[in-house]
Amino acid sequence: MAYRYDDLAPGEIYHICTRGVDRKKILCDKADHERCLALLKHCLPQGAIQSYSIAKRLKSEFELAHSSEGLVDLLGYCLMDNHLHLLIKENIEGGTSLYMQRLLNSYAKYFNVRNERSGPLFTGRFKAVLVDGDEQLLQVSRYIHLNPYVAHMIKDPLGYKWSSLGDYIGTVTVKTCHTELISGIMDSGAYLSFVMDQVDYARSIEDTQHLLLDYED
Repeated sequence: MAYRYDDLAPGEIYHICTRGVDRKKILCDKADHERCLALLKHCLPQGAIQSYSIAKRLKSEFELAHSSEGLVDLLGYCLMDNHLHLLIKENIEGGTSLYMQRLLNSYAKYFNVRNERSGPLFTGRFKAVLVDGDEQLLQVSRYIHLNPYVAHMIKDPLGYKWSSLGDYIGTVTVKTCHTELISGIMDSGAYLSFVMDQVDYARSIEDTQHLLLDYED
């Protein structure tokens, strides 16, 4: 059973999810995805950071913080149209909350200015579920990486650009997340097989889930 955790602790791993208000789109085009992806890295440092816009004007490098040196380690992610999935390990007390505050506030300001809107972009506080042990870590990472395929956004489960799957199967040249923990459990070839083994099953569960609602009441 999944539990919501309000008291997050250093050293623990969490599956984070946050949605757009009323399930509306928060990522509408390539520029939105690129901005959000850049912010995932920009918001990581433990010290004070410049606003993204200023850093971009100064042509600062948006490099991924080294493992254990950021507020959190970003173990994985998937940017969906109306929600975000993150897999993080908290490094310091309050690190997850500060990271998410930076990330969501910065992205919301960008999105509101670009779309001439005002008000909250995300629904309430992010949800956090504790990931307990290596097996669950692998299962959650696979779930996150298969999200676009399960949602019928893509036909090729390996063809989604806006997730960290490429970091784990060796198809990207620029590192976007901290792969050391999961890669220490399973190498890229094994991880690819691990993901693909559950592709059809994961989609079939999603497609038939609505048929089970009567049994859950």
